[in-house]
Amino acid sequence: MKKKLLVPLILFSILSTLNAQVLTRFISFEEDPDSFSMHLCSDGKSYYTVNGGDPKAGKIFTYSLKGELIKSYPLPLDMRGIMYNKKTKSIYVNTLDKKIFRIIDLSAGTYELVFADLYEQEQSSLALDPNGKFLYAFDNGNLSIFKFKKGVLDRTLSGLKCGKSIGKGAAAVAIDKKYIYTWDSDSKVVYAYDKKGAFKKSFILRDGDFGYSLSYANGMIFVSNSEQNKKGNWYGYYLWGMNQ
Repeated sequence: MKKKLLVPLILFSILSTLNAQVLTRFISFEEDPDSFSMHLCSDGKSYYTVNGGDPKAGKIFTYSLKGELIKSYPLPLDMRGIMYNKKTKSIYVNTLDKKIFRIIDLSAGTYELVFADLYEQEQSSLALDPNGKFLYAFDNGNLSIFKFKKGVLDRTLSGLKCGKSIGKGAAAVAIDKKYIYTWDSDSKVVYAYDKKGAFKKSFILRDGDFGYSLSYANGMIFVSNSEQNKKGNWYGYYLWGMNQ
């Protein structure tokens, strides 16, 4: 039985890649993270990014919508994700020790703990639904969806395609109003699913291969190129045909 199922799965993987639309970046900007360029979000007025890998060098960077650096703010955390909640008008970050913090005052560097040990994969770059209702954590094809206000598990999805390891996209997910996005950073393929987990479309990105960095902001998917303690780059892509 397993051998019979293997061929359709392989064919699905090949066909979904062959039919992928190749995208050219719409925006790009350079970053000097002092560690790794991990994740990105936006409040519609600015872009916010976080670095990760060294809590002593932890920072949140702010950019204009044209990608011009505005300012960086020290934040002594080993961050994996950054999210903006339109409902509370607050920025949240999640860290390597599986904690989620709300930023109280970015300039003052103050923050408060919201949740701890809510999800399993410590390397997860979390994503927040645009309406602020649901929080998403991805781990090797399995997606856990939490009610953000109460921090309780609502449902799970499985079988979503991704990279072969955590560093290749197996712990990264991005969310918009209608779709869930995962990716394989080796092949630079982004997979789009509806909110019920049904596969819809795939895209190939020309630039960006840092597996943790998959983000969604301002109608675009963002990914980075990043090497430890070296300058990196962020790339933003419009996913044409996704009705955004």
